[in-house]
Amino acid sequence: MKMSIRWEERIGPILYINIINRSVGFCFCHRKKDRSFHFLGLENFLCARCLGTLTGGMIAVLLKFEGFSSPAFWSVLFVIPLVLDGLYQALFTKESSNPVRFITGILCGFGLVFIGVFFGQNYRF
Repeated sequence: MKMSIRWEERIGPILYINIINRSVGFCFCHRKKDRSFHFLGLENFLCARCLGTLTGGMIAVLLKFEGFSSPAFWSVLFVIPLVLDGLYQALFTKESSNPVRFITGILCGFGLVFIGVFFGQNYRF
């Protein structure tokens, strides 16, 4: 299995996983300009939600290095606001704002890192 990340001009970063003779690509962000913050060129890199998820994940990693831990229950609760916001937008015509997307992204990124830490500590694959 081989993994690589490539930058596609239209859709941004894509993680490619090559297994045997097949290649599967996973997109990270849609990079829609109306869902991005417009400063420092970020509208061309990540949307508000992805930027928040990345920021929350980096904060969680730094806190983990400082000895902080979060119970799995709380970590799952941190992911729920992003899921609810996404479902709300998908089911109804109301769009959330970029600050809401950024905050739910931060919470989700934080929660995902500590969910990964929980599984890494309690299960051996």
